Amino acid sequence: MFMCDIVARLKKTGIRLTPQRQEVLQVLLEGALLEERQPLSAEEILQKVRQRYPGISLDTIYRTLATFKKLDLVCEVNFRDGCRRFELMLQEEHHHHLVCLKCGHARELPFCPADCLARAQEHYPDFEIADHAFTVYGYCEKCRKSY
Repeated sequence: MFMCDIVARLKKTGIRLTPQRQEVLQVLLEGALLEERQPLSAEEILQKVRQRYPGISLDTIYRTLATFKKLDLVCEVNFRDGCRRFELMLQEEHHHHLVCLKCGHARELPFCPADCLARAQEHYPDFEIADHAFTVYGYCEKCRKSY
């Protein structure tokens, strides 16, 4: 998904694309296109957006992210550090993460543990699963070598 696709999707929903919202999207898109993409905190997004829009507030960033989240443009991930992070959903992909407990570096898992969901559904057939998250915590190679 590229910026023109995202803009078209926002127009279909009637969401106004302000210059600040467009800059938030640009920051998220740049992060998503990196080889080792890392979800960004709202504060990290704010720092990058402030380079072009110095007056933008953290509240505006959070409201923008909430709007994008409702439209399934952005997903929110939580890694044990208590910080909410956000990443752009490219082509509505679904993925999970490996997270280093020492440095916080995250890597995408190239698969989904769907068998666990199926087993949960078998065990609790009256429960409707609407969403799930799967994160594996451990230590990356660099951090393992340092202790």
